[in-house]
Amino acid sequence: MSFNFKRLHLRAPLKTSALYLVDDFALKGSILNISEGGLLLENLPSVPDIKAIPLMFPLIDYPEFSLLHPEVLLGLKVLFLEKKIVRMKARIVRSFEGFSDVDRVFVTKIGCEFVSSSDKCKEYISDYVARYAKNLIYFLGLFEGRGQKADRNKLLRKTAGLLGYDSEMQIAQMRLKALHDYQSLEST
Repeated sequence: MSFNFKRLHLRAPLKTSALYLVDDFALKGSILNISEGGLLLENLPSVPDIKAIPLMFPLIDYPEFSLLHPEVLLGLKVLFLEKKIVRMKARIVRSFEGFSDVDRVFVTKIGCEFVSSSDKCKEYISDYVARYAKNLIYFLGLFEGRGQKADRNKLLRKTAGLLGYDSEMQIAQMRLKALHDYQSLEST
């Protein structure tokens, strides 16, 4: 018997924080990736018991890197890129039945499915994923690019930092992480 699973939505890395509400307390967790259908959270100080948690997080409004002159790209700073604030509700899709309170503390990653969002927020997420995919393809193309190695490495490291990678890691390791994320973008 073989199973052929396909994702319903493309997902893209999103290395940012999310605020969520539990019992009138605002808590912070980290987002690892996002799609139009949901997101993957980690480092939650408390796993909510409620069905749908209100979330709020920023999405970077990236320009399309391939359309920019290299000097313009080298001058970009994530801090100054526009951010869209997304507010929506998501339900935890992982079941915690049978988990003790102590066991739940050791759960580090939680998948959430969006259950309530505005069309505008859905559009922000769709645009983010599409633009990130294009920029990741551009980034991977830089590894194959010809030209002076010093200039290429400078552009690689800058693009890596803009996309949320550690710009100081070894080039080969950077390429492996980008290839992994590219595979995650695919819907199969």
